[in-house]
Amino acid sequence: MNVFGHTGMKDLEGWNPAEWANYPESAAWMMIHVYDHFDYTNDIAWWRAQGWPLLKGVALFWLDHLVEDQRSKDGTLVTAPCNSPEQAIITFGCSHSQQLVWQLFEAVEKGFNASGDNDTAFLHEVQTKKLKLDKGIHIGSWGQIQEWKLDFDRQNDLHRHLSHLIGLYPGYVLTNFKAPTGQAQGIPKLTREQVLKASEISLRSRGDGTGPDGDAGWEKVWRAACWAQLQNSTQFYHILTYAIDRNFAENLWSLYNPFADDPIFQIDANFGYPAAVLNALVQAPDTSSLSDALAITILPALPSAWASGSISGARVRGGITLDLAWSNGKAVRASLKVDPVVRYTRQVQLWYGGKLITAFSATAGLKRDFTF
Repeated sequence: MNVFGHTGMKDLEGWNPAEWANYPESAAWMMIHVYDHFDYTNDIAWWRAQGWPLLKGVALFWLDHLVEDQRSKDGTLVTAPCNSPEQAIITFGCSHSQQLVWQLFEAVEKGFNASGDNDTAFLHEVQTKKLKLDKGIHIGSWGQIQEWKLDFDRQNDLHRHLSHLIGLYPGYVLTNFKAPTGQAQGIPKLTREQVLKASEISLRSRGDGTGPDGDAGWEKVWRAACWAQLQNSTQFYHILTYAIDRNFAENLWSLYNPFADDPIFQIDANFGYPAAVLNALVQAPDTSSLSDALAITILPALPSAWASGSISGARVRGGITLDLAWSNGKAVRASLKVDPVVRYTRQVQLWYGGKLITAFSATAGLKRDFTF
């Protein structure tokens, strides 16, 4: 996309080829945040006026863009052509594309009833094509989440992007992977544990965010957030502090290529850093369906350096606010408060230390206090 209104690719003296200028998936990625805004706030007026029209428009584009996979002949729908962002290979069914479109279609399903839209034909087309959609989750020859539907991946490819792990963070199709049921064709016959292990292998192979093609702060904080999602506090803290040491100026602006003659301020890591920190303290990734319980995990990746502390007013999807305190590396107390107005009663699970603490219905105005 071009904010100045030019919708096609532009070649700026040979520096803007299709490998990064052609990125229609960007709109699908942004729809994660559009739906999240609604899911966190329950603002139906905003959803109907702004959020839903955006989401529907992007979904209509992808409904038209999907084609049957004629190479694999497995009956699935794939994006074509596509590339994994800023990688040179042009192919079909890139994992990044497939995972984003899958989440987009699920957001349509979850948000339709609140939208005020009576276009049931659109909803039916989304649901029908989602059943045939390749989910973008394939485990390759060295145990990795494949970046492409074909196993092109190279071990220790230190590329700056984690495109094929979009479903680990900030997405959820890897994090909350569910084994296939029913007639869906694009879901691999894997367990969630297998998917998370393959995600870890891919993440570790991608390095620490310093490679031959980039040295940005956002590379590192994205990796830190992913390590937090995998509940690896050691790797999370290592990458997070490495980002501060290497990619933040004295004024705390994040830098791209900090040792260049003219290091560039790039705000991405300034936004990503607090998101990664919060992901180490509380996680509540989205779910495929409104009927799935929302799993809230407290202190999933607490580093030993943060032995004691607290957070107050942290927002959790579903219109929930969390206060949390810990001491000597252990949770002390937590409080969950549901907004006075929510669009439906969500089932919630509270997890800590690998154990289910409680399960409850998050009715409007509910407040629950816990001590540990």
